[in-house]
Formats: sequence, C-alpha cells, structure tokens
Amino acid sequence: MSRPLAIAFLACNKNPARFREDASFVYRCENLAAALAKQGHKVLCEHFTRFDWASSPDLVVFHRPQLTPRLWLLMSWLRQREVRLVADVDDLIFDPAMAHLSPAVLSGRAEPAAIERRFKRHRQALQRFAYITASTEPLRDELLALPGLAQRAHVQVVPNAVHHSWSALGRQLHEDEGGPAALIRYLPGTRSHDRDFAQIAAPLAAVLRERPGLRLEIVGPLDGELALPPHQVTRHEKLPFDRYHQAVRGARVNLAPLEDTRFTRCKSALKVIEAGFWNVPTVCSPLPDARRLAHAGAFAASTAAEWRHWLTRLLDDDGFHAQQATGLRARVMAHANVHSVAADWLQGVMQAPRQPASAALRA
Repeated sequence: MSRPLAIAFLACNKNPARFREDASFVYRCENLAAALAKQGHKVLCEHFTRFDWASSPDLVVFHRPQLTPRLWLLMSWLRQREVRLVADVDDLIFDPAMAHLSPAVLSGRAEPAAIERRFKRHRQALQRFAYITASTEPLRDELLALPGLAQRAHVQVVPNAVHHSWSALGRQLHEDEGGPAALIRYLPGTRSHDRDFAQIAAPLAAVLRERPGLRLEIVGPLDGELALPPHQVTRHEKLPFDRYHQAVRGARVNLAPLEDTRFTRCKSALKVIEAGFWNVPTVCSPLPDARRLAHAGAFAASTAAEWRHWLTRLLDDDGFHAQQATGLRARVMAHANVHSVAADWLQGVMQAPRQPASAALRA
C-alpha cells in the first residue's frame, strides 16, 4: 500500500455515550483498529452520530448499521467524496423472520415486534453496502441469502481474534500457567444466556455432585440456581473489559453452551478463543465456528452424555488435560491473531470495487 490510510470505525448502537462498553465493538472494531494503527494507519473509533464531517477518511466502517435518515445522509455524503464504506455485522440481526429466535426475545427481555423492527432497519442498511464483513461463515451465508445482496455486494469473513492487549499481558505472565485442579468457570456476557446454561444444568450439576471439592464460578449475569451446596457455586459481577482477562484465566475448564438455533449457529466461538489464549480448554456446544478450533481448545458436546464425558476427562485425567492445555495459546493464535486478521481484512476491502455514489439512492 503506497501510503498510510485514514480509517474510521463508527459504532451504530443506541447509546453514543457508551459504545465503547459494547464487547462487540471492542472486538470487531477497536481490536482491528489497534492492529491497523500498529501497521502505520491512522485510525479513529467513534459513534456515527459524532462523526467529524470536516475529516477526510479513506475508509469508514459502520458497525451493526441500522438505516436511519442520519445514517443515510452520512453514507451519501461519504460516497460523494469517494470514501470506501464497509458494514460489519457479527450476529444474525438482519432477518426480521428470525426475531423470535433472538436471545433477548427467548429470554423474555424484549418484545418480538420491537426486535423485528430493529432487524428490519439492520437489513435495510446492509442492503446499501457493496462491501460487508461478517464474523463467521454461517453468518456470511445468511447475508448472501438476502434478496439481491449477492448480486450487489461482496461479503468477507473476518473472524474474531484475541484482543491485542492480551499479548502483552501473556508475556508478563507464565506462558503455561495452569488452572486450579478443581475450578470450572462460566462467563455469561449478557442477560440472555439463561436458556443456554439450562441446556447443561443437569449434567453439570451431576459432575459437581460427584466431586465435592469441585467448584463452579459464574462471572456475569445469570438467573437460576443449581441444587448444589453453596460452597460449590460462586457468583461474581461482570467485569469491565480491561479486567475481563482476570475472569478468563486460571480455570481448569471453561464452559460455552448455546441453544441450537439458526441464530446461534451464526455466532463466533469467541469464548473458546478467549479461554484458549490463557491455556484453558473449553467444553462447548457444536458451534460451526468452533470447528476450526477443534485442535485449539474446543471440545464440542451435543448431548448430556457428551458434556459429562468431556468434563469428566478434562477434570479427572491430568495427563489428558496437560496435553490439551500445554501450548494451547500458540494453537489459538494460529487461528486468531488480530494482526493477521487485520492485514487480510484491509487487503480484501481495498481490492474490492468502489460503489458508485448513486448507489445510496438506488438501493
């Protein structure tokens, strides 16, 4: 590339004052931005409502865009100035027919009609981009199934990667720090994971009852109780991202259950990546994105018997656990290095044909 680029990552979530608290924006935008800055580019992370109209970016990324008059006007203005525009999405949030499978609806925390309207605005926005990035292959396929989008847009898979700040932390700490022999950890990031956890509550409780010295630590919001002695289950509030690594490190086994729906099949195996960086293997639902991590910390379980099998083996077989945990960080980084992901992302974006300024009016 002949010169450094000016690249703006713009959040499109509801609250401009809190967009940096969104874990999705942290991984999809801030992480890429840090890697691109290290490569010499000028980067900006901001909410789209606070975009500086006097600036002159070469490339603008809209994270989870929803069509509004303000967004349409900004996109049109940028296209007139021949700025490359990219939309990024990391969940199946653009098909109104899928609103009933949204975790927010399934958990009773949102009305289906409200989610349908939001998903419709996402779809309307995405259909106005010539270049879209998605976090997983199933999500890319869902995008390409949108009416007419495959003919108008290129969709690139840009997988989630280990957060750039963790590399320095990893060098400061012992490379193969082992987790306690008797600690399982579950990290629900939002209040929408009650149903996911319910899928494994019975086999997990059985494993814990069989091992009185084993503890389950839950870090984050989760309703529901397990019929276990109080000393075996501890709960902690969700940590801010700059301290989140403290919650991920140090367990024997990490848990990542998900209900099997069309919505969840599009999700990223980020929980596997996060735990694996700290040499903690994960027993997880058979997420398509987790397949690439089959030899990098992911142990897929579809049934209660499979959950018990992998938990038992990782907890009781010290040799097997050591084999899986030793060097796990390096195996994860082979799949989830943000600097490699950023380089591939930028090459794909810059090689794509520009969308004409009139496209915003025709879409």
